[in-house]
Amino acid sequence: MVLSVSVRKQKLDELRQSQPEARQKLFYKGRAETFNVHRINLEWLIYNEHNGRIEAEMLTWKQEHQTSTSYTDDKHEHIGSLLWNLSVARNKSTLKDLKLKSQQRPGIVSLDGVIIDGNRRAMLLRRIQEESNQPQYLDAIILPDAYADNEAEIVRLETQYQIGEDSKVEYGPIQKYLHARRLKMDLGIEESEIDTLMGREPGYAARLLGIMELMDGYLEHIGSPRLYTMLKDDDGTKEGMFVDLFSDIKRLEGRNPKVEWQFDNVVDVIRLKTIQFDYIRLGEFADSKKSYRALSHQSQNKNFFGHEDIWSAFANEHSRTVDPINTTMDSLEEYVAKNPHHQTKSDAARARDEDWRTTVSDLMKKNFGLSGDKLYYRMAELKPKELLVKAKLALDGIDIDDGSLIADPSNEALVRDLNHITYEMKKRFERAH
Repeated sequence: MVLSVSVRKQKLDELRQSQPEARQKLFYKGRAETFNVHRINLEWLIYNEHNGRIEAEMLTWKQEHQTSTSYTDDKHEHIGSLLWNLSVARNKSTLKDLKLKSQQRPGIVSLDGVIIDGNRRAMLLRRIQEESNQPQYLDAIILPDAYADNEAEIVRLETQYQIGEDSKVEYGPIQKYLHARRLKMDLGIEESEIDTLMGREPGYAARLLGIMELMDGYLEHIGSPRLYTMLKDDDGTKEGMFVDLFSDIKRLEGRNPKVEWQFDNVVDVIRLKTIQFDYIRLGEFADSKKSYRALSHQSQNKNFFGHEDIWSAFANEHSRTVDPINTTMDSLEEYVAKNPHHQTKSDAARARDEDWRTTVSDLMKKNFGLSGDKLYYRMAELKPKELLVKAKLALDGIDIDDGSLIADPSNEALVRDLNHITYEMKKRFERAH
């Protein structure tokens, strides 16, 4: 059972006055000091619910459960499960190491018992305690401040201090964006300082925040606001698509977009973004070849947006076929009401996305493929014979006895266009003889 804040604070404050197990240097509040390390009863500690490595999962869980800000037993158990599932194989290895060698590096906890560094170790020690029925302890520095009383300084420390066992379990593909936003928006830390805290080059935080804004826009677009686990794929492909889209938008909004037609850098860029969101949601073009980059990311105008006619036809077809499906599908709340068997809101959102993909997949792939062919023939320096051979192969693939040929009225117009083109070519040959 989770102890109250006052009890945790009292016990840790008393422990701080006792003989330490060791001493450890720590950079805190802008200076390096040597702190005492104490052996702390696990029952006096709670996990950090803002732990950067599980930020997406915790924000999603809070959105689903609309929990209060208080730290409950349910929240405690949930965080423990998240920390274990974050990297089961590595956790099993560290668990074995802890049993053999015990804890090698001290953690850090706040005066009210929030674990700043050592959440994963504490979770593993709790598992050992449950297995052995023997009390376990976390060796840690006890900061002189409660988490709620000095959150900004403590999070600064947390950000730069990941040098222990936990640092080997890297941030997931989404967590660094959420962490940067928390530092900036919740704690008011300037971007230049965030760069320093994260040990990165100037401008890194600004880029993370810009991509995070796109991610939030995407979740709104698909009707799953703040369900951040919807941003994650097992192979991390969604992150790559957001990173590329951010770069494209910054380029198109800049002074030298390197596009040869006069697009509207507000209206057309917004349209590009919403179409890209649909292709991110579809997910089928984020393979090892990264074919989604043909939308706007390939250099030297080797992309749909680089050509006004190709982009216009592509975007108009998307508006005609996909947009009506987007606007008429059930909201997530309506979907949950009709499909109450899903365990969580996120499960329902994934099922709803799968239904959406089933409906739009063929339409989107067909539109993408047609525009890709247009782009290929425009950019490839093919000789007439090569193009004629490809055209004949395509025409040979049409079964003229199939009723679908004449069932679509637009096919007649296309046949007439082809006939006109080949007639003009034929006349050129006749005049040459």
